[in-house]
Amino acid sequence: MRLRLLAVCAVAASLTISAPAAAHPSASSVKPRTVVTTDMEQDDLASLIRYLLYTNDVDTQGIVYTSSKFHWAGDGQGTEFFLPDREYTTPQTSWRWTGTRTIQDQVLPAYAKVYGNLKKHDPDYPSPARLRSLVRVGNIDFEGEMSADTPGSDLIRDLLLDKDPRPLYLQAWGGTSTIARALKSIEDRYARTPQWKRVQAAVSAKAVILASGFQDETYANYIAVKWPALRVEELSAGYATWGYNCDWGGAGNVRGLPADRVYFTGAWTKANIQIGPYGSLYRSWLDGQAMPGDPLDIFGLPSEAPKGWCKPLEPYDFLSEGDNVAFNPLLDTGIQAPSRPALGGWGGRATQVSASPNLWKLVPTEKDASGADVEDLTTLRWAAAAQNDFAARIQWTLMPSYRRGNHAPAVQAVDSVRAKPGASVSLSARTPDPDRDRVAVRWWQYREEGTYPGAVTVTARGDRATVKVPSDAERGQTISVIVEATDNGEHPLTRYDRVMIKVG
Repeated sequence: MRLRLLAVCAVAASLTISAPAAAHPSASSVKPRTVVTTDMEQDDLASLIRYLLYTNDVDTQGIVYTSSKFHWAGDGQGTEFFLPDREYTTPQTSWRWTGTRTIQDQVLPAYAKVYGNLKKHDPDYPSPARLRSLVRVGNIDFEGEMSADTPGSDLIRDLLLDKDPRPLYLQAWGGTSTIARALKSIEDRYARTPQWKRVQAAVSAKAVILASGFQDETYANYIAVKWPALRVEELSAGYATWGYNCDWGGAGNVRGLPADRVYFTGAWTKANIQIGPYGSLYRSWLDGQAMPGDPLDIFGLPSEAPKGWCKPLEPYDFLSEGDNVAFNPLLDTGIQAPSRPALGGWGGRATQVSASPNLWKLVPTEKDASGADVEDLTTLRWAAAAQNDFAARIQWTLMPSYRRGNHAPAVQAVDSVRAKPGASVSLSARTPDPDRDRVAVRWWQYREEGTYPGAVTVTARGDRATVKVPSDAERGQTISVIVEATDNGEHPLTRYDRVMIKVG
């Protein structure tokens, strides 16, 4: 098994360490517990190809088909449905529905072909049979339909009511109707009983919705009204990095990080992602693929794509993985903290916009090294590392030997230290690499994570750094310092840790 996260070792001058340098719990004992709900359009398929390669790092407990305003199945009885301001202008009996078999008939058989190789790189990968057992059909008839229980909503309901104390992260890659139906079923069962307040509080504390945008009205009309204490994160600002890449912007035209554009080009995608029995299912521009049942999925068809709303780039250029925004906050990179959305990482940082309902939104802008505000930097700063990581895991699908793959370094340090204004804080880190690769270490201040508003001086040399606490820092303020370790493998892999300096 590859090395997992440990803790950081830091030595400080003129300060006291607030906690001993004890190891963090093993990642396998604290894996985020999660359910994916998806309307299974082509960018959901691309996100799913990536997501399944990280199921060794998360505890997936359901994969559920659901509807959205872009995709719904109809009731099979010819019932017409219409809402204004949608892609259609007349009542429809179904809309762009891709079916309920793509995961079982295409994705999981491809995963099964490479599962033996993946297990060589991490035995924590779930078996194809296990993943297949988690697939359910949720509320799919119409946009926002939540009138009846479904196998998908029953699964979510039962997970929310079970005795597992971990949070349950409910990913909404489509609409939130199936999640809303699960909550409504709990309300119907308990609302008129003496247990209701206790159950509502417990479920609200347990459930966290990670939404790649609100793709129906069930959040606004039901969840926010009836479950105001439940934390919901609206993460669509991350589309700027992971959403549709058209000729007017998006990841392929990475603003502010031109060196990272290579990771979204057709040459890189074709060579590193769309390979082998598993990676070949991935979607990119003009790759000849299309989702059955969706007449607007013309992105892969050279003869049709120019007619679409999203103007095509070059063949195999990055197309879209918009739903990465819902699971990136859960991935095991060393600084992930899904219970603390205000902290940053591959999923970006979120800020609370209202307490009731308990709504958070992804922050769209952060400061670069010069202190200038850069749009989309909250997720864009991690894009190259995430792409290399994806490519390395695609290689795992092809390599039956652990030695032939690249595996991420670990980072070891303390969580926090305390220092007075004007003090110099000496930090050090260990960065063991399971492949014994050479590891480059970088230290940097993550300004938005700390409460001290200004820049600090970080002087680094390899695995050691000195941080000068500004003399105007006030008691109680914090300074976040990230230690970043990148190996020299074919696809360089990066992991991190965070040292929070508390001014006291």
